[in-house]
Formats: sequence, structure tokens, C-alpha cells
Amino acid sequence: MKYLKPVIVLLLAAFLMLGAVACVNGGGNNPDTTAAPADNPTEAPATEEPTEEPTPEVKKGFDLHFIDIGTGDGMLLVCDGEAMVIDSGNVGRGEKMVSYIKAQGVTELKYIMVTHGHADHVGGMPEIIEAFPFETMFINLEQRCTEEPFKNLLSIIEERKINTVNPEVGAVYTLGGGSFKVIGPLKDDPNNLNNCSICIKFTYGENTFLLCADISATVESQLLKSGEDLTADVFKADHHGSSAGNVKKFLSTVNPKYICMQVGTENKLGYPDKSTVKRLEQTGAEFYRNDVHGDVVMHSDGKTITVTTEKVPEAAEN
Repeated sequence: MKYLKPVIVLLLAAFLMLGAVACVNGGGNNPDTTAAPADNPTEAPATEEPTEEPTPEVKKGFDLHFIDIGTGDGMLLVCDGEAMVIDSGNVGRGEKMVSYIKAQGVTELKYIMVTHGHADHVGGMPEIIEAFPFETMFINLEQRCTEEPFKNLLSIIEERKINTVNPEVGAVYTLGGGSFKVIGPLKDDPNNLNNCSICIKFTYGENTFLLCADISATVESQLLKSGEDLTADVFKADHHGSSAGNVKKFLSTVNPKYICMQVGTENKLGYPDKSTVKRLEQTGAEFYRNDVHGDVVMHSDGKTITVTTEKVPEAAEN
């Protein structure tokens, strides 16, 4: 017994040491399940950045569309992606105006201009107002016009709370990279609504466009005396080519390279006047008219002007 206790202690110590080694080796016979690091570890897939929708390319240049809506004024101006409408033709012409404007890819307007209240200039406005959002309408709400289409337009303006501006002579507004200056009316004429027409001169680069709605020789004379620079590459014949305007002195001062007359094939007033047509032709400008050429588009790149027509000019009879 004297030597037995030390032997037992040694055996217990040895047993404990073996147990500890087994624990360290993961239980002896259990295989090592720890995976060795791979030579080429797999990388997490890269997260794709969200793609932005491409911004539609803005068409550069200025296009003046003289829309064939019969006897009456109806124009679309598109400059570097911004658009405005000047007048809308007579009652029943609004659908043609809307379909034509949409065909040019226009979905909204910056401005609408009502030069004066006669039916052949405002009749199609309800359809345009309904079809396109716009920022501002240029109009003289106080003009003396009792025609039903104008009174209907006034009701729509009040109902929709349309933002209206009566532009002052000398005011300048921008459209894309172009601008237009208001040059008339210079005086109020209570006896002649045509002479109260809003007149503008549009400038794009080196090219200019004179648009004076239905003014007569009286206002043409006022403009000549105003000192305003009236020279223009493009001139819209005043008042559908009536005998009331487009006098020789005014035409020689404007000295246009291109003329467009907004007139229909049939009208009760006998437009255009033959003597007026002769004066317009004598300017030497390229002469276009909606009753002959259909829709007329004048495009400017800021330096040169090119003209396209709905009907081939060579096939037209002037």
C-alpha cells in the first residue's frame, strides 16, 4: 500500500493527459472538416449600377410652319425644342391644327399668341387649349371684338384661369435659342380690329422673320415711321394678301427673301387681291401661299433658310 498510492496518482495523471490531447485533436478519430483556403477564392458578383433613361436629343434649329387651314392665320414655331402657336384659323380648323402640331412631335407649348379677335384667327383655339399644356397666352383681353368665337375664348380663359399677358411694344421673349420682339400695335384703333394685331419680329441667329397678322397700310406706315428695323428674311404677307396692306414702300423696306401668304382656295372676301399679289411678286422673293403649296415650312439653322412644302412647288400654278 505504501507504493500503491504513487502509482495510482501517476496513472490518473497519464489518463488526464491523454484525454486532453484527444480534445485538442477533435476527438481522435474524427476527420478534420476545416476547409483549406482555396487558391482562387470566388468573388461576390458586382452590383450593376442603375441605368438612367437617355435624355431625348433636342432638335436644333428654328422651324416656322405656315399651316394650311384655309383663309386665316395658323402658325407653329419650334425653336431648339420649344414651341409656340400663333393663331388657330377659323371655327372647325382646330382639329387640323392639333393633328398637325402633334405630327411634329410637339407635346407641350411654351406660348400661345392670339394676334386679334377675329374668327379666322381664334376659331380653333378651344381645341388647341384642350390638347396642349402651355405656360402663357399673349392676348389683349380688352380689344373690342363681339364675334362669338372670341367671346367663347374669353369664357374658356376665365374658366381655366389661363395665365394671360398683353405684351407691350418693345418687350422681348425667348423661345429656345431664338427670341422675338413685339413691334406692334403702336396705337389702338377702335374702328379697325385688324390694326390692333400683335406684330412680332422673330430672330434666330442671323435670320429674321416678320409676322404682322392682319395690319393695313395705316399700321405699315406707323411702323415705317417708328424707326424699328423692319428688314426680314421671311415675311408673312399682311392680311391674307388683301388690298388693304402690303404697300410697295413697306415691302421694299422689309426686303424679304421669302414670302408666305396664308390664304385658302375659297373665301367670301376674294383674297388675295390681284394687285397685291403682283406687288408681292415684284419683290423678287420666293413666294409661297397655302392655297397653292399646302403646308409651308421654313427652316433656319441660324444662317441659311430652306423651304419645304406639302405640294411640290414646280407642280403648283401661281
